[in-house]
Amino acid sequence: MASWMVHLRIADELLNRIDDLDETAFVLGNIAPDSGVPNEDWSVFTPPTNVTHFKTKPEERTFIDIDKFITEYFSSEAINGYTQKEYSFFLGYYTHLLTDIEWSKMVREEGVTEENAAKEGMSYQDFIWKNKEDWYDLDFRYLADNPEFRTFRIYENADDITNVYMDIFAKDAFENRREYICGYYRSDDHGDLYRDYKYLSKERYDSFVDEAVDIIKKLI
Repeated sequence: MASWMVHLRIADELLNRIDDLDETAFVLGNIAPDSGVPNEDWSVFTPPTNVTHFKTKPEERTFIDIDKFITEYFSSEAINGYTQKEYSFFLGYYTHLLTDIEWSKMVREEGVTEENAAKEGMSYQDFIWKNKEDWYDLDFRYLADNPEFRTFRIYENADDITNVYMDIFAKDAFENRREYICGYYRSDDHGDLYRDYKYLSKERYDSFVDEAVDIIKKLI
């Protein structure tokens, strides 16, 4: 699944293209699916990822059931009953799921496969975490290069992000996740940000955002 900064970057671009959204609710929706509470090694979440990301086919690692999300939260009937704030939140949630789908395709094309994990003598899970070192450091680099990044500021400074949208999350789930995410990105928990990236180049990281925004805008 895509990193939080990638989700925020895509949200930022979409805010430039979609009128009449509640900016805070839309940004919050773009992070909300990742608000499950992790166990110690982040291998299990409550609520579980298969619930928050509508993974109805456990045998297919990257499958996300977009139709199930739409049926439950984003049907025409549901949308007609939403306030601007609710619509913006669920549009953001929808955007997050679509982003994760596109990210999974991209990283597989970039070499995140069981075959390449075996070539490096790693389990697939360990190989993913090795790749994530690049992904997250590229996030840190983006924020270092763009310290006034609008959407991160919206997310970090929002006054009230109590969960009033989805029963699957606790009321304080979004606040707890924000505290973790913002604390993480404000920390020094990263490597050399200006190194040569082995698994995902900065150029591909940036181009993914542009490509995904174009795809998602057509779908929503």
